[in-house]
Order: sequence, then structure tokens, then C-alpha cells
Amino acid sequence: MSLVRVGRARLAMALPQCRKQLLSVKSRELDDLFEAYALAAEALERFALEGPQQPDLTAEYRDICASIEAEVLHLLSQRDGAVNGA
Repeated sequence: MSLVRVGRARLAMALPQCRKQLLSVKSRELDDLFEAYALAAEALERFALEGPQQPDLTAEYRDICASIEAEVLHLLSQRDGAVNGA
């Protein structure tokens, strides 16, 4: 499975209020964010499961995931505005 698909699916789980839109939207900019989210979420999962625990890295990647989620929400809201305003 491609990183875009993995990231899109992970974001759909993390942002259930946007699930339909995330699964249908087509955008190169969002595809880049989906890829980045897939990589960051996988790293976060790895840090959480591996020993010894690395709280600094775990916190950093949790912040990265949250930042990507916020950017995706922002881009989706812009797309909604463009569609609704047209």
C-alpha cells in the first residue's frame, strides 16, 4: 500500500469528522501531507512500542502528527469554502 493511501487512512481514523472528505479529495498538496503523516505516525508507533522508551522523540512525533492534522483540517476547510463560495 502506498504511503499516500496509508496516510489518508490514518488521518481518516484520526479525524473522523472529515472521513468522507479525506477519502474522496484529490490534491497533490494533500497527498504530500498524507505521505508525511504516514511516516510520522509509523515513527510514533515505533517509538511507543520499542524499548527503551524515548519520551522526547515520542513527544516530538506526536507534535508533528498534530501539526499535520491541523494543516490538513485547514486545507480541507479552504476547499469547502471554495466549493461553497462558488
